[in-house]
Amino acid sequence: MNAIVERDLVEAIESTLFIYPAASGLSHDLGIPGLRGRVTKVSHPMSNLCGDARFSEREADSLVAKVKQRYGDLAFGWVTGPSTRPADLPLRLEAAGLRNVDSVAGLVLGVSSEMMAKAYGLPVAVMRLFNELVAATSDRVRSRAYVASLDGDQPVAWSYLVYLPDSPTVLLGGAATLEEYRGHGIYTALVARRLADARVDGRTAAVIQGDRKTSAPICAKLGFREICGLEMFASAH
Repeated sequence: MNAIVERDLVEAIESTLFIYPAASGLSHDLGIPGLRGRVTKVSHPMSNLCGDARFSEREADSLVAKVKQRYGDLAFGWVTGPSTRPADLPLRLEAAGLRNVDSVAGLVLGVSSEMMAKAYGLPVAVMRLFNELVAATSDRVRSRAYVASLDGDQPVAWSYLVYLPDSPTVLLGGAATLEEYRGHGIYTALVARRLADARVDGRTAAVIQGDRKTSAPICAKLGFREICGLEMFASAH
């Protein structure tokens, strides 16, 4: 992991929110230069997500307005991070009517849709969309899905592992445990298993986008080091 430049890890944390390419019938590219983003039919800030902006100060406000117009009546989210340009874009987003709804820590270290949605606190339609995107792009983005159960019963937690193309880095993607089963070390076990599999496959670094209220503190205890922060904005729909 010492051979990996930290700025490349920050780039991995920011860019992997948009790692899955457009999939026919499920999503298409937002189509605005200088901005990563997807458009789907599911009206939710995580389904219709954009970010990693590279705007000039002169064009920023007009492009924010163009993004809002492009999404139309769909609820959408916008993620900002250390590479976002211009640096004051978060203030511009709030001025344009978007709300700062979440804060995410970018950390690094050398199932059924219904269950996944409940564990992660997302609508089932959003979780199903992500599952379909993973399946539809499996020939272009390699990933592994994991589920966990207690005493052999029904799955109570899920997670996935994404192999960044042409990189020694993996992304420990979304993971969650049903609320009534938290506190039993299931999330920690899923982190350990994914790291073990990544090492066997020759990967030398892992990044994660951890919710500051839940997974980020756990990952910090497991040795992950925070190297950047991301802010999640959402439209008022």
